[in-house]
Parts: sequence; structure tokens; C-alpha cells
Amino acid sequence: MKSFLLVGITEDTPLPSSLVETLLETGLDYLYWRKTNLMADPPPHSSAERILVASATPIPGAHRWHVKEREQAALKSCAPFSTSIHDLAQWPKWAGRATLVFFSPVFPSISKPGYGPSLPLEQLQQQIAAIRSAATEPLPQLIALGGVHAGTIARLQQAGFDGAAVMGALWKNPDPVATLRELKSQVR
Repeated sequence: MKSFLLVGITEDTPLPSSLVETLLETGLDYLYWRKTNLMADPPPHSSAERILVASATPIPGAHRWHVKEREQAALKSCAPFSTSIHDLAQWPKWAGRATLVFFSPVFPSISKPGYGPSLPLEQLQQQIAAIRSAATEPLPQLIALGGVHAGTIARLQQAGFDGAAVMGALWKNPDPVATLRELKSQVR
């Protein structure tokens, strides 16, 4: 069984590379950097492959890049490492084209008040199971986003997600490293 992935998503403030390195050493699988101009300093070379950069086109020097759902039409010939969807029916379309697919929102957002799910988790679980059973080729790993915290993360793993992305729970806490440890303790 693959381990449950944890992806941190930055807010709109710079992060020191020492904190990035500590989070990655503590068990964050990837860090999604929403705005490249907010990097306080370049990530350590040893961590560069675990940094996702938000961009509709590859950025020179970036090892991994993410394309948002609204930018997918701009893709030409190359495939991103990850992308975002808001309808699970879109997930299989990324087979062979992306490694991670972020699906949101799964719970009411911590960082975007008023933004919440259109379907209950139980329905999402049924859709995930149906899509997995009908898949004819390996699917990208499905990452849950929206309202993820220590009290919800285990439910996402049980629902069939391959991982979770955290933003509000990580950065609204004065000790993001302790928050990450708590999140990791809730999943296998």
C-alpha cells in the first residue's frame, strides 16, 4: 500500500528555505509554491524535486510544475507534474499526462471562507471507487484539497484519496512543523 501523500500549499507570503527544508524533512511530500516571486530564497537543491511551481508553462530550472484548471487549455505539448480539477469525472483524462491531480473542495475551506464542497464526502467516495474500477490505465494520484486538518484527514484516506493538500491548517498555526506532525499521525 502506498503511503498517503501530504502536500503543503503556500500562502501569499515568503517562506524561508530553512522552514521549507524542515517541513520536507518532517514528512511533507511536496510543497506547492503558488507564486514564484514570493520565494524568500531558492529552495535547497536537495529539495528542488519536491517543490511544485504554479505555472501554465514550464519554468526554467523548475523540476515540477502545476497547471491550474483554468489554465489547462493553454497547454500545448508538454504535460505538467500536477493539475487541479473540480469535477471527479475529469480525473481519468489526466492518466498518463500528470502525476498528481488536486480535487477541491472536499470540506469547507479554511483559507477561503464561504468556499465549500458541492457533494458530501460519501458521494465522492463512491465516485472515486467507480472511477478506479472502470479505469483502463493507471490514474494519477488523487489529492484532496479544501478544509483539510487533523480532524478530517483520516476520512479522506478512507474515502480513497491518495493524499491531501493543506494550506490553512498549516499556515494559520504558529508552528507549521507541529501541525504537519499531527497530520501525519492521523494517516498511515
